[in-house]
Amino acid sequence: MQSSEPDFNFRAVVLSLLSDKHVLLTLPPIALIAAWLGGQTVLLVFAVSLPLLVVGLKHLEQKVNIDVYPDTFETSVHDTLLAARRQLRRTACMIIEIDDFDTVLDRHGQTGADRLQKAVAEKLKDHLRQEDKVVALANGQFGVVLGPVRKLGTDDALEMAKRLQNALDAPLSLESTFVYISISIGLCLDTFVQGHRGSDLTEAAGVALLDARRHGPAAIRAYSPELQYFVTNTQDNHLEILRALENGEIRAWFQPQISTDTGEVRGFEALARWEHPTRGIIPPCDFLPALQNMGKTQVLGAKILRDALQALQQWDQMGLGIAQVGVNFSQEELRDPNLVDRVQFELDTFGIEAKRLAIEVLETVVSSSPDDTVTRNIRRMAELGCYIDLDDFGTGHTSIASIRRFAVKRLKIDRSFVTKVDCDSEQQRMVNAIQLMAEQLNLETLAEGVETAGEHTMLAQLGCQYVQGFGLGRPMPLCDTFAWIEDHLARVQTPPKIGRA
Repeated sequence: MQSSEPDFNFRAVVLSLLSDKHVLLTLPPIALIAAWLGGQTVLLVFAVSLPLLVVGLKHLEQKVNIDVYPDTFETSVHDTLLAARRQLRRTACMIIEIDDFDTVLDRHGQTGADRLQKAVAEKLKDHLRQEDKVVALANGQFGVVLGPVRKLGTDDALEMAKRLQNALDAPLSLESTFVYISISIGLCLDTFVQGHRGSDLTEAAGVALLDARRHGPAAIRAYSPELQYFVTNTQDNHLEILRALENGEIRAWFQPQISTDTGEVRGFEALARWEHPTRGIIPPCDFLPALQNMGKTQVLGAKILRDALQALQQWDQMGLGIAQVGVNFSQEELRDPNLVDRVQFELDTFGIEAKRLAIEVLETVVSSSPDDTVTRNIRRMAELGCYIDLDDFGTGHTSIASIRRFAVKRLKIDRSFVTKVDCDSEQQRMVNAIQLMAEQLNLETLAEGVETAGEHTMLAQLGCQYVQGFGLGRPMPLCDTFAWIEDHLARVQTPPKIGRA
């Protein structure tokens, strides 16, 4: 969208000067001088005309903004960017996204999700200035454009983004319950875009959000030109991703799973990571969609399975006593009639007992899968002796009959129930209900997304046997696990027993 207005605008310059605190400080002495030179008449004219001038100019500026562009987020950004350019001021755009919004949608439906978005929008508005604008976008996203200011640096924008995150730290009321959320934020200052198009600013903030997702949840990233290069290459260059898979750049990283009784390392979950030679560590959200489009997820699954079994082999050789490793199988892999034979072959090749391999299956796959091949494969792997973990438990609609049908051994409690469990009684009740059901069905439980010592302690008191999360250990390459295990074991040689509630 182009504008025919020149860059210099007398009205905007006058408004900019009149809103400057240094200029405002000069008005009283100017008024006194006017009274001294011209008497009370001049003083009266000065006192009356100045406010009228400011009000009139602001009315004209608002009228131009309203008449020329419709009230959408992109045009709001466009208008704000033009105003900032004319006034020689700064602005910025933020794209905010609710983490795991699909989970909210599955659990509360579209009506509940809409109510949540409205509550988040109101919360954001409460922590911004009147000159700033918040617009609810699609799929749990919000756009924020900051009204023009004299000075705005990256540090200032990042600090503001952090304040918005903190504002949403408290639970939000939804359908007679409370919901904890986290948000990821991508932002861009107008200094990083050329020209006067609002779309350039919103697109750059969107690129920053993509980078925030890679480091999420609850990540904040500011735009830089290097991010644009990264996004373009990781999304479009399928051949590069295939080469990375073939030459071993994409491999398994391992996140520890800790016993709440003893503090010992029960096992690790194998997670795919791309170790790019120049762009660093790339998470699966940046290459899995391309592999799915190319039908190569089975190749990736086979690679991660071999890496996981090899890791068990090396931990055994070093006498580290790791009991188990978990791998994730996609729905596409679970439909493969040869999957169980392939798993059996790899177990025999590495000399690993089946019970030491945990097969992690998403609850949504179990609850929505009428596919006989999927059911058959999961049951056959259970018959081999493999552990069957029901991942992200609580986000789907799995029945007790399905848990029995798929021979599930362990429930992995979704992070949405774990967040703030140490200080929210409703979260505690939810985890306690899951735990009681698991005990009655003779199932183990593992809580995901544990980030604080308080959450760890409360989960132990509620009876959860195992915990996993960034607060305990982040995913790491195999070579780093050896020192991490030894260091962790040294800290829990005489672990305190945490009683059950």
